[in-house]
Parts: sequence; C-alpha cells; structure tokens
Amino acid sequence: MTKIILFGARSPLIVEFEETCRRAAIEIAAAVNVAGAPRTIATERVVDLTELASLDRTIPFIACAFGPQRRRELVSLALSHDLRLADALLDPGSIVARSSAPGRGTYINAGCVIGGAAKFGDNVFINRSCSVGHHVLLGDFVTIGPGTTIAGNVRIGTGSIVGAGSTILPNLRIGNNAIIAAGSVVRRDISDGVFVAGNPAVEKSFNLAESSLTVTGEE
Repeated sequence: MTKIILFGARSPLIVEFEETCRRAAIEIAAAVNVAGAPRTIATERVVDLTELASLDRTIPFIACAFGPQRRRELVSLALSHDLRLADALLDPGSIVARSSAPGRGTYINAGCVIGGAAKFGDNVFINRSCSVGHHVLLGDFVTIGPGTTIAGNVRIGTGSIVGAGSTILPNLRIGNNAIIAAGSVVRRDISDGVFVAGNPAVEKSFNLAESSLTVTGEE
C-alpha cells in the first residue's frame, strides 16, 4: 500500500494515523471530513464529502474513529460512496508476528507486540503500546486502548472495547459489544453487552450517553 485515504478527519486520533503513514512511507491522498472541525496535521489534505467525486477510487480508505459504533458508521458511509476498504495499516514501530492475520481496515499503532497466530477481524483498532498474545481472536470493530495486555488464547467479540491499561488473563472469552473499563484486570469470561471494571473486573451499571465514550465533537 503506497497511498491511503483517511476517513474521519474530525477524530483527534487521526494524527496517530498520519504519523504511522509517515513512518511507513504511505502517502495520504486525502483526509475526509464528515462533520465538525478537522484535526489533521496535514490540513492541505482535508476534503469534504461533497468533494469525494474527485478522489481516485483505486486508493483505499481507513476509518479513524475510536468507538466501534462510530467507526462502523464511517466505514458504511465510505463504502456507500464507492470507496474501497484498505488492507491493515501496521505501524512499522510495532512487532507483528508473521503468522498473525489482521483484517482489512485494521489499524495497529506504534509500540505494539502482536503474538503468533493472532487473528483479527475487519476494522479493529489497537492503540499504542499494547501486548496481544498468541492465538488471540478479535472480532470486527474491536477497540483496544493504549497499554493494554491481552494474554494468550483470548477471544474478544465484535464491537467490544478494552480500556487503556487493562489486563485480560489467558484463555478467557469476552462477548460481543462488551466494555472493559480502563485499568481493569479481567479474570473470568465476560458476556455480551456487559460493562466491567476493577481488579478483579466485575459487572457494573453503565450509561453510554454519560460516559467518556460519548463526547460532543469527538469521533
């Protein structure tokens, strides 16, 4: 991959994608701004949705939002404009096992270590300095916060979020759309749609609309 379109220029995380592209010598053809003020470093690359017709459709895109739901929306919007999903974007500052298999649209930020035979779905987001063990399976649209440690043989379902600095012990199963709070230590399986926090992590009540995952003007 020599060129890429960054989709979601309002996201504060777009600067991480930009830095990875620079380190990997990938040209940013455009940074698509869907709504709000763009937060790109390369402001000259910003284009609005109304300008998509001018883009080269052979250049693939990647969605830049942190939250699984917003990332899903951006991917759907880009595909509806006949853009093509990129292969995984891997920061050259990470160590990714040759036997691993990151899905399309997946982003692995700098300083990560990805173990052997790990397999990720499409549009996964793994932030800085994460350790992902051998035989880990991540579903589509999973988000892994910075500094997280996931031990071997863990499965995390579609759309789940693992907060910054969390630890997930080996051989566990995390359901779909689960949320693990930052700094948690997960010692048992987690069901679909459950929010857990603490050490050991236990189920707690959660209001998405009032959480830090829902901030006006953020992606």
